[in-house]
Amino acid sequence: MKAYLAALLLGLSVLSVAHAEQAPTYERIAFSVKAAQEVPNDMLTAVLYAEQQGQDTAALANTVNQTTTWALDIAKQANTVTSRTLDYTTNPIYGENGKVSGWQVRQSIQLKSQDSKALSGLLGQLQEKLRIEGISYSVSPEVQASTEKALIDQALKTFKERAEQMKTGMGRHEYRVVRLDVQAANDYFQPPIMMRAMADAAPAAAPAPPALEGGKQNLQVNVQAEIELSIN
Repeated sequence: MKAYLAALLLGLSVLSVAHAEQAPTYERIAFSVKAAQEVPNDMLTAVLYAEQQGQDTAALANTVNQTTTWALDIAKQANTVTSRTLDYTTNPIYGENGKVSGWQVRQSIQLKSQDSKALSGLLGQLQEKLRIEGISYSVSPEVQASTEKALIDQALKTFKERAEQMKTGMGRHEYRVVRLDVQAANDYFQPPIMMRAMADAAPAAAPAPPALEGGKQNLQVNVQAEIELSIN
């Protein structure tokens, strides 16, 4: 019985070796390609806030609420601008003795638009009662999606050309893909333009609208690839 098992195992080993010798052998090569395109920052986001300080929290809240409602009513008249409320806070103000000397009530609103002229005019109106915390620029989801789609196609085309180039240059008959990672390497957030200088005193009347220019940024797609070249 033992002799039979030994013979069987030996036969299987021979078959495994023969199969391994018949299987094609490959040589691996890793490389990366990328595609990039400069696109405009077509989405503008502004954050404004209403703030009151004093002793009577109910009166402070009432004033902030009325101011926020006033601002949202005006914002809704701009068809190309979307608005929403953000954080609402009531915080104590401490005096030199470490005790609470008053209260600060504050609410923020966010405005977003791809129409810089409309947003600029709206900000000019709202600065009559609100202060601008910051304005940031980004690529809209629509532009981001369409641009990345085109960049992926371009990057994959470059990958195929590079793989064919390596195969031909190495004098091999074929290649196969081992790994292919496609990633968008973009940072869509742009640091906001802070406007804290206006925080010390609320303007008595609406100032001139701010000048808005979003500029551009690069969108990029990276392809990390690993292929195997056949050994002839």
